[in-house]
Amino acid sequence: MDTTLAVSEPGVNVVLQKALALAHASKSASASWGPFEVGYSASVALSGGTATLQNAPANKLDLQGIHVAGSVSAYFTFDLGKILPTICIPPFQVCVSIPFIGTVCTPQVCIHWPSVTMGVNLPFAFNLDVSFGFRVDDLGSQWGIDLLIDPFSPRFDLSPMGPVIIAAIQAQVSATLGTIPLIGGLIAGLVNTVIGTLTPLVSGIIAAFGDLINLILSLLDLLNVSIPFTLLKFDKTQTFLPANVPLMGDAPVNMTLAVLQAQVLDRELVAEASLA
Repeated sequence: MDTTLAVSEPGVNVVLQKALALAHASKSASASWGPFEVGYSASVALSGGTATLQNAPANKLDLQGIHVAGSVSAYFTFDLGKILPTICIPPFQVCVSIPFIGTVCTPQVCIHWPSVTMGVNLPFAFNLDVSFGFRVDDLGSQWGIDLLIDPFSPRFDLSPMGPVIIAAIQAQVSATLGTIPLIGGLIAGLVNTVIGTLTPLVSGIIAAFGDLINLILSLLDLLNVSIPFTLLKFDKTQTFLPANVPLMGDAPVNMTLAVLQAQVLDRELVAEASLA
């Protein structure tokens, strides 16, 4: 090889910390199912981590102690008016027409069922260790040294939150309907019995949040298995100054880095190039 470029381990850490500071993503969606509506928003961000270069033949970069933090927020809304029939006391009004007065009806009180909304926020945080290999890419007028992450599968088990959320929704129903005179407690009990049967459904939704977190992690270029992350890039055409020449000697020369190879030597990322 005709020329060599090298980046020290501390230098690689500086570049990666800048990349980690920009590594954040979010996702949200909502859907309706009969009287129920559910929605969520999730976000994740990366920070910290220390990079260590492993010499050839391992020829890799280990990034340890990346702090992954974020949250999944969800809401559950259901309209009791779509579940419970309208109740009026008495069920029917009796109306009569009185001369000089008009139509007069007996009093009637109807219960208007409210909507109940329950929100939940599930923060999460953990540390992650990952390893990267190196690849040289031709970027047209530039060379790029890319990181290729080894596949990883952090898993989350949030399904125990399902019964907790159901209990919170039932408590909200009791608090909302319990204020209705005479029949509030009875109606709340009936509605909560129905809601209790939804525990497997809600548990499934909560369990899916673990997959959602993994999905959002995959949106981050640095941690995406299918997307090479460009760590360094530089122009193929470089200006070289002749060494050991008189003051009025040869002028600077522009030369092209025709072939590039990258590996780790003495804890430095070394790029070796042939000149054309």
